[in-house]
Amino acid sequence: GVHGRQRNLLGENIMDIYKQESARPLHAKAEQHLMCEEHEDERINIYCLRCETPTCSLCKVFGAHKDCEVAPLPAVYQRQKSELSDGIAMLVAGNDRIQAIITQMEEICRTIEENGRRQKQHLGLRFDSLCSILEERKKELLQSIAREQEETVQRVRGL
Repeated sequence: GVHGRQRNLLGENIMDIYKQESARPLHAKAEQHLMCEEHEDERINIYCLRCETPTCSLCKVFGAHKDCEVAPLPAVYQRQKSELSDGIAMLVAGNDRIQAIITQMEEICRTIEENGRRQKQHLGLRFDSLCSILEERKKELLQSIAREQEETVQRVRGL
């Protein structure tokens, strides 16, 4: 009769999650507490400021860090975290400024290219205008020379 009953999916899901959690070798809380290599029963809870390494209280009192200046590990963690956050914020701000400058430079380049195109076009129109004026003047001078030549030839023939 037990096999004929409906399945309790909620219960099965809870059991599956429990089995998965219990199968993990290390729990999250166990990972948070690092232990000292020299004093295996002591948790690492202070930070040696001179050596820049985390250590335990016994290392400070009796061990390699007895002459060093130390600070509580959470305080050092928060200080370094805030320094890193400040550094990241400065980098982001610097990146934003650089991106703004790059955008401004790209706009300047587009403006220069557009001004160059307009000046080339303007110069081309000016030279075309000058060429047409010179061509017109050339025609006038050639006609004047032709008239002078014709008049001179007529006078010489008349003589």
